[in-house]
Amino acid sequence: MSDHSHNIKAVLRPIIFREYIGVKDEPETLDDFPVNIINDDVNQFHFILGFATEVYKDGKGTGHFVRDWNFDYFSPEKVFKHKKEHKNMKVMITIGGHGTKYAFNPKEKKVWIFNAISSIRHIIQDYENYLVNDDSGSCHCNSIIDGIDINYEYIDSSVTGADFSNCIGQVIKHLKKDKHVSKSMEYVSIAPTELLQAHYHKLFWDHKNDINYVDYKFYNQTISSKDEFDDLYNQLVTDYGELKLLAGVSTDPSDTKMNREVFIEGVTRLINNKSLPGLFVWSANDSANPPTNDIKPYILEEMLQDLLTDN
Repeated sequence: MSDHSHNIKAVLRPIIFREYIGVKDEPETLDDFPVNIINDDVNQFHFILGFATEVYKDGKGTGHFVRDWNFDYFSPEKVFKHKKEHKNMKVMITIGGHGTKYAFNPKEKKVWIFNAISSIRHIIQDYENYLVNDDSGSCHCNSIIDGIDINYEYIDSSVTGADFSNCIGQVIKHLKKDKHVSKSMEYVSIAPTELLQAHYHKLFWDHKNDINYVDYKFYNQTISSKDEFDDLYNQLVTDYGELKLLAGVSTDPSDTKMNREVFIEGVTRLINNKSLPGLFVWSANDSANPPTNDIKPYILEEMLQDLLTDN
């Protein structure tokens, strides 16, 4: 159990829907992006571009991040065009990686922090420079990138979580204060899993004023009944509070630990009770290619966004 308790029951209007996108090689183009994914009636729709992954040397992270997504398809010009057309659209960059080869394990911590700040700034500026050079005045947005998401699925450094909290926390703080990219740091989220709870929980409480949302991967652990869903949600409220807690579901066929119907039932109840600020889906790449032809692409996204807009 966490040492932090939350006894105030907040009344939350569900306003945020987030979708991880570009995190896999297939399909390469996502032809329906964002028309058949985004519901313009949702208050905020966050696309999370993935991944910005590290360059590793001898199995250790250098802190030098490079973008892995299809830059032609998610170019500054195209993302800018989509933001102009969808006023509720926000765009994040997710930092880390999917799988064991993208573990957090800095070679030298101070060098890692310096390199991470510099390289993430450069990735963001690739987008923001396009906005600076656009003189049409046709966009409502102040930036093309709106934030970052911390999403390491494996952590090999420091079992206590101290390295992770210190290194990531310093990167977040520096980028938020950096005059060149601070407008692109409106939202910072973290993406904990059950196995990495100690690391993410420490990061959150050490830097909670700089972290806006917790994208908790419900789908990453076994949940097969209503009672198990309620127990997990209640524990997460104890760990992170309910104001920043977002519940996540996966459309990846390999993510089979969680009963999807139980998830839908659970979040429906939380949304109706005004106890959840929003949801997220991993990922558009999987949703675009359903495992069988009788399943409509993005059907889960459509269903979950209907839940949000009905409330």
